[in-house]
Amino acid sequence: MTFTEYLNTDIDNSDLIFEYYLQYLSNLSSKDFPYEEQIQLKATSVKFMNCIENLTYIIKEKKEKYFELINQIIEDVKIHRRRKDKSKILLFLLAKNGNIIPKIKDDFEEVYSQTLEFIGEASNIRHYRYDNLKLDGFFQPENSNKHQVKQLILEAIELIEKDNTISEKVKKQIIEYLQRVIKKLDNEYINWSSVIGCIKETIIVLGALGGFVGGMTPLVLAKDKLEETSTVIEKTSININYKTINETFNIQNVERLEQLNGTVFQLNQNNPKVPEE
Repeated sequence: MTFTEYLNTDIDNSDLIFEYYLQYLSNLSSKDFPYEEQIQLKATSVKFMNCIENLTYIIKEKKEKYFELINQIIEDVKIHRRRKDKSKILLFLLAKNGNIIPKIKDDFEEVYSQTLEFIGEASNIRHYRYDNLKLDGFFQPENSNKHQVKQLILEAIELIEKDNTISEKVKKQIIEYLQRVIKKLDNEYINWSSVIGCIKETIIVLGALGGFVGGMTPLVLAKDKLEETSTVIEKTSININYKTINETFNIQNVERLEQLNGTVFQLNQNNPKVPEE
């Protein structure tokens, strides 16, 4: 992943952000903090912190302390670079200030340690936030046809754009909200609980707006498109096999139900209803 790709990564995609940031910090340290790579430190750390705060709450003082260390490292690396560019005479005169690299390393160790702590805290929260209802493998949303879901959302957006019953401000808010859902679907690791929740929320809003306006407006048609996503997710995420059936259902009762349905079907075949005139 490039630096630009990292900055453009959705903050919901925390695994990729954590992996890149830790690798970046490790490389920075192993190379003794080259100025050229240090330039990216501020932007990289801000992206990381945004991702952390998307998952959990960080105490203000803790966050401020973290960025104080980051800023100090940046300034010290600049000083180190300027010293390297000085003449030998000036270097001799500056020698009383000592080598600044040990100080940079001390601050960096504290930053790295705090980074791991942030990731640990966020990972504990993420376990609950990203914990989809799976029912022992019966429901596997990661198998959902995300391309079909995205297409339906795009079609819903087109319909909303055509609507003339709501203000441009409201229309923009709904469209941007759905565009963020599409962005979530582009992530390597998709939080399906969040995606499904956002779609359901939009369906409720469109239903309320459409009901208030009345008639078969583009809003109602857009709502229908979003409701189709539920059908797609249901059809492509339900995992039916012998193992999941046994672990999900009370087999004895299921078999009785099948027997009853079979009996009813047979009775209907033997005694067809006479159509009413």
